[in-house]
Amino acid sequence: MAKQKLSHAEDNLGAIEHSLTSAEFFIEKYQKPLIYAVVGLVLAVGAFFAYKSWYKAPLEEEAQSQMFAAVQYFEQDSLTLALNGDGSNLGLLDVEDRYGSTTAGNLACYYAGLAYLHTGLYDEAIAYFKKYSPDDKLSKALVNGSIGDAYSELQDYGKAIAHYKKAASSDHSRLTAPRYLMKAGILIEAQGKYAEAQKVYEQVKKDFPESSEGNEADKYIARVQLLQQQPQ
Repeated sequence: MAKQKLSHAEDNLGAIEHSLTSAEFFIEKYQKPLIYAVVGLVLAVGAFFAYKSWYKAPLEEEAQSQMFAAVQYFEQDSLTLALNGDGSNLGLLDVEDRYGSTTAGNLACYYAGLAYLHTGLYDEAIAYFKKYSPDDKLSKALVNGSIGDAYSELQDYGKAIAHYKKAASSDHSRLTAPRYLMKAGILIEAQGKYAEAQKVYEQVKKDFPESSEGNEADKYIARVQLLQQQPQ
């Protein structure tokens, strides 16, 4: 019996030694590729953190600094200076061009879109709004609503309505959604689509009863109901 146990133990030891030998053979055979893979991973991680610390962060800080004067001009309604700069400070267009990969450069697109919108350059406004990458629901709603405003001014009402509805669905909150839904409803009504406009107004009343738009929805509903009763 003891001999059988000893034999069994020797067999197990032999199997373990075989496994170790196989593992050693694998490591020896693939030692260089494994080392290269590990070193490559370490270098990639190191490069990423170096990029973030030594390049990205200083670039972001520089972009914010360069954008400061342009935002001040924008807030003062000096929109030409905001867009193009004053000769000493960069304008929004240059900030976006030079620092487009930064958060500040991205935000410059939205500011530029608003500046163009308020100066009546609607195609340029749309182009910059579409270059802007919103990172939250509210920003997405605002930029889609602004694109809707630009298309409305261009009398491209189909696209305006589509963007107003997109804005309302982007951030379905009382802060923005009822306003953009009402804008969509008014344009739909202006096209003579009274039943469709009524549905939009009723949605505002139902979903946002405490908003100012919700409080006024009844009069819009009554108006389109009256228009639907008139002979065509």
